[in-house]
Amino acid sequence: MNTLLDAHYDAEGLSDNVLAYRALGRGNYDFSAEVLAFAKINAPVTILAFDVSSFFDNLDHTLLKRRLKTVLGVTSLPEHWMRVFRAITAFHYVDMEELKANVTFSARLKENSRDRIASVEELKANGIRFHPNPELAKGHRRGIPQGTPISAAASNLYMIDFDAAARAYCDSVGALYRRYSDDILVVCDPAHATAAEAKIMDLIKAEKLEISPHKTERTEFTGKVSVAGKAAQYLGFALHEAGPAIRDSSLARQWRKMRRAMRRTRKIAELNIASGKSTKAHTKRLYRRFTHLKVRDNEGVRTVRNFSSYGRRSAAAFGGDEKISRQIKRFERVALREIEKLKKL
Repeated sequence: MNTLLDAHYDAEGLSDNVLAYRALGRGNYDFSAEVLAFAKINAPVTILAFDVSSFFDNLDHTLLKRRLKTVLGVTSLPEHWMRVFRAITAFHYVDMEELKANVTFSARLKENSRDRIASVEELKANGIRFHPNPELAKGHRRGIPQGTPISAAASNLYMIDFDAAARAYCDSVGALYRRYSDDILVVCDPAHATAAEAKIMDLIKAEKLEISPHKTERTEFTGKVSVAGKAAQYLGFALHEAGPAIRDSSLARQWRKMRRAMRRTRKIAELNIASGKSTKAHTKRLYRRFTHLKVRDNEGVRTVRNFSSYGRRSAAAFGGDEKISRQIKRFERVALREIEKLKKL
């Protein structure tokens, strides 16, 4: 399906507009840097950010089937594609709470492994219920599961008409259009902002979807960097006219992970040292998770991929941005300081 979609995007000139669930060889920082560059070059501009309400839950099955026929170039789905369609629309799921309540599956969940938790046969044998698509159960022909490769591609497939119409409108007023899954972004001249917002609302209604009004954001870039204004929030970054930063909530989440890992390592080390099982705290994993670390393997010397390296790549994508660099270097300094404390136990 992704191959079909890529061919469709190339033919329609949409390759740069649809960003999520595609092998583009670029990251969120690249997409965000492109948006910021466009906004600064064309300022004054208005940045409109929209969020589709319960996106995956509300994808209409009739429209999805119609779009699949379009990219396949058929009037009736072949049997193997029909099986794919049924798999993503008439899906079943198990409740995580029911798994946690089962002794066997609860233990496997705590292992924090990437291995399969259970087979279908095991689930049935343990009395775990299989729940149908909740929207189908209510009598609505809509909704697909979230989190699988096929459903990710299906969500892009569903939006092909919307993407074409939104891109055409934005081109007509000299605006930038981008969509990352259920996040829609338009950067336009302030004179077109109200009309652009109304246009996106109308187009999304035609897809039997709704925009979350309380999540719609409007940010103004005046062209005067000295005037401090609200930042546009996009793909984990706060895009200020004066420059970007990693979004506070994204940064705070990484700080929580780091501090939690340090506390856990300290607790385990103290118990093991006291019982004679170990003579020191094991910090190798902490270095790999939270510091700028280079390792040598069969491919040569490489930088370990973690939040630190992500932040450094982000800074580079934004032209060596100093604020992002400061955010990351402070994170690294604290992580190294905490690791040194653990090594003294």
